[in-house]
Amino acid sequence: MAYETEEQQVEAIKKFWQENGTAIILGAVIGFGGLAGWKYYESNQKAQAEMASANYNEAIASITAGQTENPEFVEKATALIKEQPEQVYASMAALKLAQQYVEQKKYAEAEEQLAWVADKGNETYKSLAQVRLARVLLQQDKFTEAGTVAKAIEFDANKATSLLLQAEALLGQDKKDQAIALYKEAKEAADGAMEPLLAMRVTEFGIE
Repeated sequence: MAYETEEQQVEAIKKFWQENGTAIILGAVIGFGGLAGWKYYESNQKAQAEMASANYNEAIASITAGQTENPEFVEKATALIKEQPEQVYASMAALKLAQQYVEQKKYAEAEEQLAWVADKGNETYKSLAQVRLARVLLQQDKFTEAGTVAKAIEFDANKATSLLLQAEALLGQDKKDQAIALYKEAKEAADGAMEPLLAMRVTEFGIE
């Protein structure tokens, strides 16, 4: 808009600020505040990750080679999982803790840790936790639960393992024919790279 005099221009500017000044200032404050808040969030997340990493390394360092009983590790790993469950190191600690429990044949305790990773842990370790959880359930003769977990295993690279574990669950329920059908599928999915258990079942049931 063109103004005939400088006074008209000044009055127009005054009027604009009277009508919009508060909103402009508030927007600027929110904008700068949001930026500062985001930087704080990033800084806090980094600090939390570094702390979790340090706690995880400390827990691992407490493991004594050759021993299955490592109470100090159990204490430190449990604390990390409880206090920083959102960190990837919590999932790593839970997987390692489950491994320790399996070595001690404490399958119920291992099941608890693996179920947590599969359900609430870091996505990176979900499929691994599902595979290990299905195996632990089979060890406890929880065949129905093992079959359900095995069927839900994600990630295509685990397809042969998923089928194998589903077959094992069926075999445990005396559903031999259904199990054999899945062993055949697992053999095909393995594409020549069969794990020992599958190779044993293939030989046992004469699967070609």
